[in-house]
Amino acid sequence: MTATAQKYEHPGSGDCNDQYQFQADTDHLKKLMRRDIAGFYNRLSVTGKRILAALIQSAPDSGSDKPFPFVISSLQHNAKCSKLSVLRTIPKGEKAGLFQRKNHKSGRRHGSIITLYNERCEYFLSLYKQEYGLLADTDHDRYQVRDVTNADRYQINFGNKQDQKAEPAQSLNLADNTDLLFSRLSDQGKRVFGIISSIAKQTEQDEVSLVIQSVARDAACSEVTARRVIKQGHEAGLYTKRQHQRGPRFGIILKLNSGPIKRMQELLQTFPAQLVTNSDRYQAGVTEHDRYHDRNDTDHDTKRDRYPVTNAILDHKQAVSPCQSRADSNSAQQPVTNADQYQNPVLLDRQIKNLSASEENEEERWARRLLSISADEFQILWPRLHEKSFGPDQIRQIVEHRLSFDETILDIENSLHAVEYHLEQDIFPQTKKGICNYVFAVLKRNGRFNRPAGFMTPNEQALANAKKEKAVIRELQELDRKKSKEADQAAQNEKFEAWLKTQTPEDLKAIDALCSMRVSTEATKRSWRKSYWTKNISRNAA
Repeated sequence: MTATAQKYEHPGSGDCNDQYQFQADTDHLKKLMRRDIAGFYNRLSVTGKRILAALIQSAPDSGSDKPFPFVISSLQHNAKCSKLSVLRTIPKGEKAGLFQRKNHKSGRRHGSIITLYNERCEYFLSLYKQEYGLLADTDHDRYQVRDVTNADRYQINFGNKQDQKAEPAQSLNLADNTDLLFSRLSDQGKRVFGIISSIAKQTEQDEVSLVIQSVARDAACSEVTARRVIKQGHEAGLYTKRQHQRGPRFGIILKLNSGPIKRMQELLQTFPAQLVTNSDRYQAGVTEHDRYHDRNDTDHDTKRDRYPVTNAILDHKQAVSPCQSRADSNSAQQPVTNADQYQNPVLLDRQIKNLSASEENEEERWARRLLSISADEFQILWPRLHEKSFGPDQIRQIVEHRLSFDETILDIENSLHAVEYHLEQDIFPQTKKGICNYVFAVLKRNGRFNRPAGFMTPNEQALANAKKEKAVIRELQELDRKKSKEADQAAQNEKFEAWLKTQTPEDLKAIDALCSMRVSTEATKRSWRKSYWTKNISRNAA
C-alpha cells in the first residue's frame, strides 16, 4: 500500500482481501488526498505556490524520496521572494503533508533536511503547471516583466530601466563550498566579494592587496562586516589571506584560487547584490500622491508662527476680525482675542517666582522647610523640646539671624533631633537659664548642636534599618541555597551508591581502565568512578 493509502487508511481496510475492493479503496484514498492538496493549493498565495514549487523542483533526484539539504537563501533566490516569505511558507507545506523537515545535523545555520512525499508533491506540481505552465516558462512572472509594479521590493533590476528578459531559475549546488558560502551571504557580503572580483580582474594577477577601511567604504558596510566576510572567504577556500609584509596599516594580501573565484564571479552575475547607489526603490509612481501632504492651516493667525517662543512675538501678530451677523450689528463688539492655542500665557510675578523655585539653592530650600513648620508639627517631631517652651518662633528667629549674616542653616533640623535625644536619654547638660534659652543661644551662635555617642537622625536610622534588613534577607537566601545544595549533593550520593551496588567487579574494572591516570588506592578509584558516573550515567539520565 502506498504512503497516501496508509495516511488515509480506514479501520476496515486491513481486513479486506478482495482485490477489486482494495483497488477501489486505494482510488478513494487518492481522491481524498487530491482534494486536500487542491484545497491547500487554492489557499496559498502566488508567492507561496512559487516557493513550494521551487522547493520540490530543487530535489536532486526527481521521483525519489531520498532526503536532501536545502538553505533558505538558495530557495529565496530560486523563488525570487524574501526570506520571511520562505519561512512562512515552509511550515505550511510541511503541515499539508508535502514533505518532512528536520534540522541539519551540523546545526541550523547549515539549513534543513527535506524528505519529499512524491505522490503528493507530483500532484501539487501538476496543479502549479496547469495554472502557470512549465516552471521554466516564467514570462508571466511579475518579477521578470519589464514594467515591474512600483511597490515591488524584490526586483532583479532596480529602477525598471533595463529590459528584464525571462531566464530559467538557476539553483545553487550546496555541496560546493563556494555555492554554500554564497547562499549565506547578505547584500553587504556580496558587495565585498564583488570588490575583490573587480580588483582581481583589473590587476589580472593571483594576488591582490586590500585595505579593510577602503573595502568597507566602497561596500557601504562596517569594517567588522568586511573583516568577517573576508575571513569566511578564506575559510571557504576562495583565497589565502595573510597580513601585508609592511605591517597591518598597509592592509592584507589575498592569494586567489582561480576556480572558486571564477565560480563566485558567476554567482555574483547571476544573483547580483542590491546596489546602494541605485535608483530609489520607491519610484515616483508611488510617491507622487504623498500621504504626508502639506497641512491646510485654517487658522491664518497661527500659520506664520505656530509655536511662538516669547510673548513679545504675539504683539506683532495681527488678529483676524471675527465674522459677525446682522443680528449682532447693533450689539456692542467684543474685544478681539487671539485664538492661537499655542501662545505663551501671560504670567504673574508670583507665578514666575514659583516656577523658578527649582533654581533656588540648598540654603533657601532648608529655610523654606524650617519656616513652614507649624506648632502642631513641631510638637509631633520634638515633643520633649516643645515642653521646654521651644517652638517655631525660636526657629524663625534663628533662621532669620543666620541668613542675615550668610551663615549656614543646613544642620538646624538635625540639631533639634539631637536635642530631643538628649532629653529622651536624660543626658542634657546642666544650664543656668533653662534648656530653651540654652538651645536657642547655641543654635543661633553655632548653627549646630553636638551629637552624643550612638545618636542617629531619623534618615540615618531608616538607612541603617534598610541595610540591616537587606543583610538579613541576603543571609537567609544564602542559607537556603546552602541547604538546597547540600540536599542535592546528598541525593546525588545516594544515586551513586545505588548505581555502584549494581555494578559487577568486571564492570568496575573496565571503568577503572578508562581513567587516563593510575588508580591504585580505593580513594582514587571511588573518585574516578563517581566522576565517570556523573559525566556519563547521571547526565544522560537527566
